Amino acid sequence: MKIVDSQDVSVDEWQRVADACDYATFFHTPHWYDAFRRIDPDARVATRAIRFEDGKSAVLPLLQHRRYGGLVRMYETAPAGCYGGWISGDDLGKEHVEALGDLITGRLGDVYWRINPFDPAAKALSAHRTTADSTEVLFLGQFSDEEALRAHYRHSVRKQINKGTRFGLRVRPARDWSDWEAYYAIYVKSLERWGSAASSYYPIEFFRGLFDSRTEATRLWLVTSEETIVGGNLNFYQGIHCVEWHAVFLTEYFRHGSRNFLVHNLILDAKNRGFAVYDFNPSGTNEGTREFKRNFGTECVPADIIARRRLSAARSVLKRAATLFRPGEAR
Repeated sequence: MKIVDSQDVSVDEWQRVADACDYATFFHTPHWYDAFRRIDPDARVATRAIRFEDGKSAVLPLLQHRRYGGLVRMYETAPAGCYGGWISGDDLGKEHVEALGDLITGRLGDVYWRINPFDPAAKALSAHRTTADSTEVLFLGQFSDEEALRAHYRHSVRKQINKGTRFGLRVRPARDWSDWEAYYAIYVKSLERWGSAASSYYPIEFFRGLFDSRTEATRLWLVTSEETIVGGNLNFYQGIHCVEWHAVFLTEYFRHGSRNFLVHNLILDAKNRGFAVYDFNPSGTNEGTREFKRNFGTECVPADIIARRRLSAARSVLKRAATLFRPGEAR
């Protein structure tokens, strides 16, 4: 299958295709890419509309990073290690997927790409896989009501939910920017606690960009004790898919079941609003986090990674050259 055309795509068309695509996640939408563009002056959204020789089409979300004065350009199809790849309102077959896979892995330089586990056609990419990984998922259609959900959890989760209920914890969405700031303050405390074990860091400007987008697809949920914010989850929504992306809590409230209490309420909210999938997101190498998710009775779903580092040597040379020839310095 040949790709016969590749061109820029408008934000409106991009979102339209995401809304028409059964396997699209929030990580495939303009909102996610724009959030990263805002915090990196050397990044630009480079999403392409792809057309095949049989008339079918796809949108390939991309974030371009320019380094060393624009001499090196790298592409991300999965900012922050989230699900990447194409979306389409058409029924793409193995031939289309292979053509897209060859495009991404063969023509975009360095690539880090987490395969979308909810795209059934993505199985054709197995030959490109470099690292096996997975995510933990609850498929909500199997549960008739809250009682069925609770029965599915492990006893330890039900116990923590009951603790939170007895303690009087409450769950609500963030109302304004001050709520987001309170959440971020807990995040800063958590970073200090994690130290070098922290897997990532996001500046407050990143959260401000998500807040400013004012979209129903982004929702910061807070758990409170007598109006005090003691933790929260930042969840994203697209189509039938709800996914956790970021969560922090005050440690002194863990003994009151704050984390399990909040997550249960978010799962129940997603079910009641018609979402079919509650995705806990990949856990990387953090086995403690993975086990926490499994306590909710999740299914382990492959979310493999494709990584290519062809430009590493070229970047090393350019980095060395930048060191040797800094402007204004005599050598």
